[in-house]
Amino acid sequence: MIGFLIILLLIPLARMEDLVGERVGMRQEAAQRVAESWGGTQTTAGVLLSIPVETSRVVVEQTSLGRETQRTEVTRNVVYVLPDSLKVNATADPDTRAVGLYHTPVYTARVRISGEFVNQEFEHLLADKPDRLVRWNEARLLVLNSEARALRAVDDVVVAGESVRVAADSYAGLSGISAPVSQTALRGGGTIPFRLQLTLTGSTSLSFLPLARKADITLESAWPHPKFEGAPAPLEPRISDDGFTARWSVLEINRNFGQVWVDQQVSDGMPVINAFAQNGVGVTFYEPVDIYQRNYRAVHYAALLICITFLTFFLWEHVSGIAIHAMQYLMVGMALALFYLLLLALSEHVTFDVAYGLSAAALVGLITVYLTGALRRFRLALGAGAGLATLYGLLFWILRSEDYSLLMGALLLFGVLAVLMLATRNIDWAAVGRRRAQE
Repeated sequence: MIGFLIILLLIPLARMEDLVGERVGMRQEAAQRVAESWGGTQTTAGVLLSIPVETSRVVVEQTSLGRETQRTEVTRNVVYVLPDSLKVNATADPDTRAVGLYHTPVYTARVRISGEFVNQEFEHLLADKPDRLVRWNEARLLVLNSEARALRAVDDVVVAGESVRVAADSYAGLSGISAPVSQTALRGGGTIPFRLQLTLTGSTSLSFLPLARKADITLESAWPHPKFEGAPAPLEPRISDDGFTARWSVLEINRNFGQVWVDQQVSDGMPVINAFAQNGVGVTFYEPVDIYQRNYRAVHYAALLICITFLTFFLWEHVSGIAIHAMQYLMVGMALALFYLLLLALSEHVTFDVAYGLSAAALVGLITVYLTGALRRFRLALGAGAGLATLYGLLFWILRSEDYSLLMGALLLFGVLAVLMLATRNIDWAAVGRRRAQE
C-alpha cells in the first residue's frame, strides 16, 4: 500500500515539474519582449574597410546570323580590409527590466573604439590596370553591430583626422554604421587612423569582434556574475561582488582567415557570417542559480524525501506498535507534494530563501499538528516534526550549493539509509510480522 501511494504521488510531482517548465517558458517570453523593446544580445566593434572594385572584360558572342559581336561585361566586387590594430574600451552598466513577475538583466554599454588601417594591406589595388576600376570615392569604414535599434548614440567619429558623418549600413547579417574615407588617406600611403564612441543597449550578453592584426578589448561592469564566452579567454579577469573587469588580447594568428577578403567569403568554404560567429569574445550576464533552477532541483528530490518520510513512518509504526492508516500516509504525502507548489508560488514574489523558509515552516507545522491528532501523542508528533524540519533543512543546504549539490545529495541519501539500517539492525522482522498477524 505504501509503495502504491508513492507511485500515486508521482503524478502531482510530475505535474509540478511541468508547471516549473511552463513558468520558465513564460519567463523566456518576457525576456523576448524585453529584447524587442530594449535590445537583445549584442555583438559589436566589428570594424572593416570596404573598397568597391569593378572589373571589366570583353565578351565575344555570335549572333544567329553568324556575326560576331563584342560587349563589355562589368563585375562589381567589394574588397574588405581589417585594421592593423584595434582597441576597444567598454563599460556596461547593468540593470533589470520587468514584464509582470519576470525580470531580465539588461545593460547600457559605452564602447570606445580606436585603431588604424595600414595602406599596404590593399596596396595591390593602387596599381592602375586597364580592366580594373577602383571606386575610391565609394570606400567606407564599416562598424558592425547586431541591431541598429540598439544603438542609442554614435559620437566623436574621426577617420584619418577628419570628423565625418555616419549612415546606417549592414554586412554579413549584422547592422551598423558606415562613414566615408577620403581618397587622400586611401591613396596617400601610411596609415588611416580612426576613432569613435558607441552607446548601445542590450540584454543577456555583450560580445565583441576582435577582427584586427592585433586587438585589445577591455570590458568593465558592475554585474557580479559574468560568464565569459568565446576564445581566447580573457587575461587575468577580476571578479568581485562589486563587478568584474576583463581584458582580451587577440592576434591575427588566433583566427583561421587573413586580413583581406572579397565579398561574402573570408576563405574557400567559409562564409563571413560563420567566421564572425566563431571569433567573437564577450560575456553573458549570468544568474548563477535562479528561482526556477532551484525549484527544478527541489522537485527532483521530492520522490526521495517522500520515500524517506514514508520509510521512517513505516519503521516507526512497527517498532513502536502504533498503527498508521494508509489514509494518514496519503494525507502526509499530499502535504509533502503540496510543499513544492507553495515554494514555486512564493518564490516568484519573495526571495527563494524566504519562500523556502515559509513553505517548510508551513509544511512542518501542518504535519506536526496532523500527527498530534493521528497518533494522539504530542511528543511523538513533535519528534516527527523535528525530523522533517531537519530533513528540509538539509535539502535547503543542497539547493543553496551550486557546485556540490550532487555530492551533498548523495551524502544525504547515504546518511539517511545508514541511520535507518543501524536503528533497525536488531529487529526480527519475521517476529514483527507474526505479532501483527496474531493481533
